[in-house]
Amino acid sequence: MRMVCSTISSAYSRLKMVNVKVKITNLREIKDAFNKAPKRMTKALNEAIQKSIFTIERQSKINAPVRTGFLRASHQSVFANLRGETGPTASYSIFVHEGTRFMRARPFLMEAVQSSDSQVQGFFKQAVQDTLDDIARDVG
Repeated sequence: MRMVCSTISSAYSRLKMVNVKVKITNLREIKDAFNKAPKRMTKALNEAIQKSIFTIERQSKINAPVRTGFLRASHQSVFANLRGETGPTASYSIFVHEGTRFMRARPFLMEAVQSSDSQVQGFFKQAVQDTLDDIARDVG
């Protein structure tokens, strides 16, 4: 046991003496690319949010029960920076979605969210990957 420890420590002490210098020739480009990264990532994520919301809205309209068509037509989407919302604006939509004591629930919006999950995840994975590829391209 002592033999192994002394061999390791003597090898380590020899490695400590080695001095390696690396010169990064494109350091300016790397710094510029990383300074632009938050803006690019925000833009890409906003696009992924928009695609996701429209996908969920489309599926929700398909899932919504139709009597007069107003529930489907009342769907609206709203966007802000890194945020998106969608849903019907019909005053009775909550009663259709959640149900009442006289009517069973028909959770058309929740079903739309669940059925669109893999697509939504794909939008975000692609947005992040594309942004990282752009940053790498700028550096290279």
